[in-house]
Amino acid sequence: MALVPWTYCIASSAKGEEVFRIQSRKDTLSVQIFYHRGHYDIDSKYRNNRQNLASFFAALDSLDNTPGIRIDSTVHIFSSASPEGKSTRNAVLSRNRAATLEVLFKINGIPGLNFNINSIGEDWEGLSRLLREFDISGREKALDIIDNTPTYIYKKGKIVGGRKKAAMDLKGGRVWREMDRRLFPELRQATLSVCYTSMEMLPSPAAIRSSARSGFMAQPTPPNTEILPHKQQKELFAIKSNLLYDAASLLNVGIEVPVGERFSIAADAVFPWWQNREKDITIQMLAASLEGRYWFGDRSLYRPLTGFFAGLYAGAGYFDFQLGKLSGGNGVQGDFFIMGVLSAGYAHCIGDNLRFEYSIGLGYIRSDYQEYISVKDTKFGNIKVIPYPWDVKRVSGIVPSRISVSLVWTIPSGKGGGR
Repeated sequence: MALVPWTYCIASSAKGEEVFRIQSRKDTLSVQIFYHRGHYDIDSKYRNNRQNLASFFAALDSLDNTPGIRIDSTVHIFSSASPEGKSTRNAVLSRNRAATLEVLFKINGIPGLNFNINSIGEDWEGLSRLLREFDISGREKALDIIDNTPTYIYKKGKIVGGRKKAAMDLKGGRVWREMDRRLFPELRQATLSVCYTSMEMLPSPAAIRSSARSGFMAQPTPPNTEILPHKQQKELFAIKSNLLYDAASLLNVGIEVPVGERFSIAADAVFPWWQNREKDITIQMLAASLEGRYWFGDRSLYRPLTGFFAGLYAGAGYFDFQLGKLSGGNGVQGDFFIMGVLSAGYAHCIGDNLRFEYSIGLGYIRSDYQEYISVKDTKFGNIKVIPYPWDVKRVSGIVPSRISVSLVWTIPSGKGGGR
């Protein structure tokens, strides 16, 4: 952490007496992630990535829940690549490394923060710094090339050499190969930093003297103290609704309960019950499903119920659909069941307790149904009539059985203190 000297401010009472002082200090919490050659995906098993990320997010969570700590609204990410290979590809690789770390923070960190990305591509300055720290044969000549040779050397408008070529040719390539083995892995990295301010309230000298006279030490409260919600640590369960169903007036609600780190159980119900006899419109369904899910990835890097998942689910229900002029006044009613369905999806945070979830399902579905017609102006009013011989039809097969874009609201397991 980078430390900055304490600064002070003074607050006074309504009588103009100094009652307390607040001292503050700016610090920085950082984590550095390393990548395989030519890769930008984060391998939690590579070097100390997993341990470093777990420590960082644990420390960040602790800061976010500590009274007197204010976290800056901007997250800083610095990324780079080692210089072997094409410079244009290394520039893209560096940007993608920053992007993966940004996504990881959005999943596991504090929602709603801004990001300042500094992706430099090939890190020649970092290589120069490392060369000064390591004893490598030909180091001085290599430093002279890195510090003083232009990126490209032109002759008659054509590139005839440059810093990289000169470094690669040094001592027949032996210096470059040793740097590749010992130094280049340190340049394939991305560093994420979060700045925050620590504030501590101290009694003023006048308050101390007053407390000494009264025999006890007062604990003053700063005026207009902002109370912010305490960030919850663990989700007890989640409530969700498929927005695609809602848009089609198929009201629905679901609940999902985490079971350990990698499993969860979800139940959903669909219950629209709309009818307009005059316009021959009926949208009625009562259905329920149950699903077991497995969550992929290193769960120490993800919040509960986020990331990629796969599952199995089954469901059943009955329905009555009549779409007015679109169906010529006719309708269909029956029941169905779904079994052996494979599901897959992805969920991510959009707030402290809000998620978006996207999923699809494929499996066996069977439905028995009867078609009916609308008969108007009978002594019973407009009625639905199933024509003789009242056949029950059946449809079955393996089909896409679900698609969802769900809004998820997580319910924490307990209440934390405010700050």
